[in-house]
Amino acid sequence: MDELEFLKLRKLAEGGGLSDGEKERLKPFKVDNAIIMAAGYSARCMPLSNIMPKGLFRVRGEILIEREIEQLLEAGIGEIIVVTGFMSEKFGYLKDKYGVILVHNQDYDKYNNMASLYAARQYMGNSYILCSDNYYEENVFHRYVYDSYYSCVYSEDYCDEFCVTEVDGDGYITDIHRGGAKAWYTIGDAFFNASFSETFCRRMEDEWDQLPTRNMLMDDFHIRHIGELKLKKVERPGRSILEFDTLEEIKEYDAGFAQFIRENLDSNNTVIQTFSKYADVKSYHSVPTEQLSGRLHLNENLFQPSPKCLDVLKNISMEDLYLYDLSNKDYLADALSASIGISTNNIFMHNGSSEVIKSIFSILLNEKDTVLISSPGWSYYKSVADAKFADCFTYGIREEENGYGYDLSDLLEKAERYHPKIIVLTSPHMPTGCEISQEDMERVIECNKDSVILIDEAYWGYGDDTNEFEKKIITRYSNVVITRTFSKFYGLANIRIGYGLCSYPLRRTIGLDLPLFRVCGISRKIALAAINDTEYYKKMKEETVTVRDWFLEECNRIGQVKAFRSGSNFVFLRLEGADAGQVRAFMEENNILVRLFTDQDSLRLRITVAPKDVMERVLFQLKRALACGNECSNTL
Repeated sequence: MDELEFLKLRKLAEGGGLSDGEKERLKPFKVDNAIIMAAGYSARCMPLSNIMPKGLFRVRGEILIEREIEQLLEAGIGEIIVVTGFMSEKFGYLKDKYGVILVHNQDYDKYNNMASLYAARQYMGNSYILCSDNYYEENVFHRYVYDSYYSCVYSEDYCDEFCVTEVDGDGYITDIHRGGAKAWYTIGDAFFNASFSETFCRRMEDEWDQLPTRNMLMDDFHIRHIGELKLKKVERPGRSILEFDTLEEIKEYDAGFAQFIRENLDSNNTVIQTFSKYADVKSYHSVPTEQLSGRLHLNENLFQPSPKCLDVLKNISMEDLYLYDLSNKDYLADALSASIGISTNNIFMHNGSSEVIKSIFSILLNEKDTVLISSPGWSYYKSVADAKFADCFTYGIREEENGYGYDLSDLLEKAERYHPKIIVLTSPHMPTGCEISQEDMERVIECNKDSVILIDEAYWGYGDDTNEFEKKIITRYSNVVITRTFSKFYGLANIRIGYGLCSYPLRRTIGLDLPLFRVCGISRKIALAAINDTEYYKKMKEETVTVRDWFLEECNRIGQVKAFRSGSNFVFLRLEGADAGQVRAFMEENNILVRLFTDQDSLRLRITVAPKDVMERVLFQLKRALACGNECSNTL
């Protein structure tokens, strides 16, 4: 049966005018049930979500999940499965009121919504797949559905949603990317027919022992198997399907929602007030992956650390495991001092430079203080500032002919305007790889003596690193702190050691937020082995720089690629006439992970430098990705 004939028969069915033969022909398209996912905890809707799931919020006089259930029942769909998790007992009344089937997702607090579908997999057939917190302006459900689909709404502005970028001639989605503008994005109702559900469940069960699968959203799992799992794109009118991320969004839609909050919350409860304060604060995290090769997205040192670091583990004693280190001196700080020529009075150790940065922000920042950071740059700085309710402002890192450079005039102007408590300088800069000159750095310090100047040197080691300038500025200026890590140059990302360099008074202040006991003793022994193996790291640095510069040159031989000069172990790329997001996705499909960054509203690629054989493979796949993109463009 073609779709046009199906629609005619469905219209007759909804009017009750079908013959027995026509009913039989529609039977394969009859909806078996609807599965409503209601297991999650909506952190952005705190404090209300602390006491009830979002699906039980009352919007415009109706409980969200009840409105959805009643629309399904009105469409003739009698079997409704509600997958619960967080505060599952609060959904119990739905069984008596509507006769729904309740399925408990016991892993709701560990994994994403794939765990809810896994819990309800026995019910998946011709099934609507829904979320309990969507609001449909009109009833979109039908008793009969022709094919598997996902509803989409158009956004003119940028949105951080799953945006459909390609469909084939039959209307099936063939490509989806997270984030986009002038795009149709998936939202609300999806429908899986029996064939789709069978394939989905088979793949899900085959891969369930893999942690990444359990951690996925349904959308990510669909993208992984998009060639097999064919969903049609169904376009819905703007704002016909609503998804409320915060309490403020619901208040904007429903003026009466404030009353619902008052009815359910004791606004004078100080614990609730604290939860509410942090409702919109997002923590920074890296995207999880089980992939061990082709990881060119995190700037790990893929040339690996000195073998002597691994030898340390062969000599670990039981005392290393069960005793605190209470010795008077820190032998790692002493070794660092001897290596870089800076007094131990000016050195403090921590669990990675990210923790150094967090401690600096935690001790120095108060609510409504300001922080000045670069754009583009590492979003971690803003996430830590947000947790202190400080305001972040950005200064420019501008594209130049062969590299990027600090826009010093913009930085100084912003500093004068916003009077920041902290100014962050990153050198070499992430993600562009550029470096700020010593003269410019000292000018920033001289002009901003009322600000703490945080100089992030996570990628120290790959340049001309004599440490004389660092020694000069931390002894001359009391407002400068330099952060470094053993994760990058030394290749010890997983032992979690970083350190700071600063004046003694500032060190003493920051020390108030340092770990109670020293950084892990076993990690410190490994770091010490790295410091002492100077010959290994001299050769490793030479190889890294040689491969990096070769890769830069080869990239710039490709017509559509501009690779910028870098002082670190990564390269920043601009693509001409190509979609960087699609290129990244193509590379991932070929087991090469690279990172996307936004600069001036366009996407750029950042690629970690690995040994030459790996980078040759990267070049090969990059050229393939660009060629594939060109063919697609020509076809369109």
